[in-house]
Amino acid sequence: MKPVRTLRWYVLRQHLVPWLIGFGVVTGIFQVELLVDYLDLWIQRGIPLWAVAQLFLYSLGYMAALSVPCGVLVASLVTFGRMSQDLEIVAVKSSGINLFQIIAAPLLVSLALSFGLAVFNSVALPESNHAYANLLADIGRKRPTIRLKQGVFNNDFPGYRVLVDSLDTRTNEMRGVSLLEFAEGTSPTLIVARRGKLAYTPDGSTAVLTLADGEIHMEPEDAPDPNTYRVIRFDSHVINVAGAGEILERQIRSTRSEREMSSTQLRQERLIAVAMLDAARLRLADRLEAHGLPPEAARWVERGPSPANLWLAVRGVLQPGSSVDERIPPAARADLYLSRLELDTYRKRVALLEVELHKKYALAFACVVFVLVGAPLGVRVRRGGLTVGFLSLAFFLFYYILLVLGEGLAERLLLSPLVAMWLPDVLLGLIGLLWTAAACDVRFWPRPRPLPGPRPATLTPVGSPG
Repeated sequence: MKPVRTLRWYVLRQHLVPWLIGFGVVTGIFQVELLVDYLDLWIQRGIPLWAVAQLFLYSLGYMAALSVPCGVLVASLVTFGRMSQDLEIVAVKSSGINLFQIIAAPLLVSLALSFGLAVFNSVALPESNHAYANLLADIGRKRPTIRLKQGVFNNDFPGYRVLVDSLDTRTNEMRGVSLLEFAEGTSPTLIVARRGKLAYTPDGSTAVLTLADGEIHMEPEDAPDPNTYRVIRFDSHVINVAGAGEILERQIRSTRSEREMSSTQLRQERLIAVAMLDAARLRLADRLEAHGLPPEAARWVERGPSPANLWLAVRGVLQPGSSVDERIPPAARADLYLSRLELDTYRKRVALLEVELHKKYALAFACVVFVLVGAPLGVRVRRGGLTVGFLSLAFFLFYYILLVLGEGLAERLLLSPLVAMWLPDVLLGLIGLLWTAAACDVRFWPRPRPLPGPRPATLTPVGSPG
């Protein structure tokens, strides 16, 4: 028993460094694109370094949810691949120790890691995402021009399209400003200025555009000649844009998106959404009764996930709830169409909440799945380097693609959120179980018996009675 215990601790120690390397590499890959944006915020846009560093730390939260399981996969492949290459696996089997006694140690540790990651995904990760979003909104308030882009029309201001030739995000000053003002029932008004400055009122509800040395080009409505064109030159012109993007951002920050909610908050929001969905179904029943339709007609209004609908959606033929059965009278279809829109809105809300809830635990359980896949695969590979890196990337991409695909199908109401989020774990888990059982010489079915035939002749020793 003591040699087995020693081997288990040895295998666990061998997992540590590869896991740290895998975790760091995957996190670095995810951060490459963001690092460019962070450097731009610091160098080009004048955001303090401490704020950029906080953004970087907060962004590590949602990356850890993916990097931790991938690090487990890399560690299992590297450790068991090296042990197989150095013939340590052969030595273990030759000593009469079943390989599962060795794999059981990283399996138990991965299970504990899954519980820890589930707690992290349920409690710490939502707070990290919320802090990240709040800091971005705070940076936007202190540097209003940070949301503007040079050389393209910006649509953040209701009723206006803003084009800026150049801007200085440190001072919020703009040069070469062009605005198109849209008002209902009138032609657009063009405002151009050599210089400008953007600020917000203290409550963040109104954007204040201060323009200097410019012109206003417009077509007057009261002119007798429709071809009349008016140009007004100004030294200074102030435009107040109520409800410009910032107030919307402040309102969003007072609430939380699905990824900023803990598991408890998601369950509470789901109960509210389900109650609203039930109320919408009651209204649908009243509409069916008002049109003299049986309650069974609701199935043509509210489509549920089904393999047939999923196949039609893959072919691009069907959108969720896109048609109403021909047996429903035309006079009732418009009313039922409104019910379908209402039901789909609440159903998608419920699906989004359930997807996020299941994803927190499915990603955590992936640690166990990747040990089941990585350990037997590492025994078979028997080499490291590029092969291990390729296999790790391939399996992780396969898992991630299934996860993203399932999330999209669940949000389109074509697949149950439970199935969509747990399908990658179940699929790779079954493959890992079969591979682990084969590596540990475990058979789920008996070996085939040899076909009956004549018994082989036995040799009689010389001098023995015949």
